[in-house]
Amino acid sequence: MIKPLKFKPVRIGTIWGGEDWILSAMEGRETVCLTGEDTSLELSALVAKYGERLVGKRVWKKFGGRFPLLVKYINSRDQLSVQVHPGDEMADRKGLPNGKTEMWYVLEAEKDSELLLGFSKKFSKKEFAQIVSNSIQEKDVLKGEKTLEDVLNRFCPKPGDWYFIPAGTVHSIGAGTRILEIQQPSDVTYRLYDFNRVDIEGKRRHLDLEDALDAIDFEEKQEKYVEVQRNVFDSKGGEVPLARCPHFTSSFINFDSFCRPECGVENFFHLDNSRWESFTVIVCTGGSGTLFYKEFGSGCIRQSQTLKDGDLFLIPAELGAVDIRSTGGLQIVEAHLELPRS
Repeated sequence: MIKPLKFKPVRIGTIWGGEDWILSAMEGRETVCLTGEDTSLELSALVAKYGERLVGKRVWKKFGGRFPLLVKYINSRDQLSVQVHPGDEMADRKGLPNGKTEMWYVLEAEKDSELLLGFSKKFSKKEFAQIVSNSIQEKDVLKGEKTLEDVLNRFCPKPGDWYFIPAGTVHSIGAGTRILEIQQPSDVTYRLYDFNRVDIEGKRRHLDLEDALDAIDFEEKQEKYVEVQRNVFDSKGGEVPLARCPHFTSSFINFDSFCRPECGVENFFHLDNSRWESFTVIVCTGGSGTLFYKEFGSGCIRQSQTLKDGDLFLIPAELGAVDIRSTGGLQIVEAHLELPRS
């Protein structure tokens, strides 16, 4: 029987902090199901077992047994490297399944946290390569030459901000930030600059300069991507559209905006998978609530699951519609795929 599925996160330590992969079918880092008869099955095994019943007809037709999303928490104790991810075209040339376009939703940020995202002006590949070279040199020999930190857009993130990072966009996450990331399933990162940090053996971390420069999209004005950044709490609506691209569509749902007891309006949200024939991922980013669904094979009896801050549920396509109700300040980020009909 298919029902909303929960998973055990995979924790990954890094030099700058760490990640919790909360929904992953990546080999060696798969999340394991914690729900019912499917307990202990990895996500890829669930996709193989249920096929289009789990992921949806259009998703199954395009991706087969390969689950098309990776969802994680990024916890930055220190600055991440300045980096870039390949797009689908470059990934195909290198024999990789796909590129890496991603979206960030900021959960926590210290007062002095910052993000680096996109160029402040357009550069040629040759100009930018020189800037990267300048950055790797020691500061006292640069004689006024620009470095990466001079030419990238800087943002001071706060909870509720979101950012869309297409593959080919140069970026870095600063210290003291906790982010929910929704992305294509890839762990390919090309480092341009790592602030000249050294490991425990006193060696600088490896840089991927040739691949990184090939991955950067120099044809687009990367500063345009900052236009989609905003705070979800500035919106008066209960459902706020976030990223929308060929790889995923996402939105933020603030249940307090639906709850108006004085008007007799209950704080329910109706989520219908059948609109896009895809699974849906929901991540609780605050508060608490209850998820209601009808379990097929049990006489369509109405069932429920509790929701609390940090929870992720994978809603199978076969379930169709589910209802979500807040029991106190519930906030959710949801993601699904909207693929064209063939």
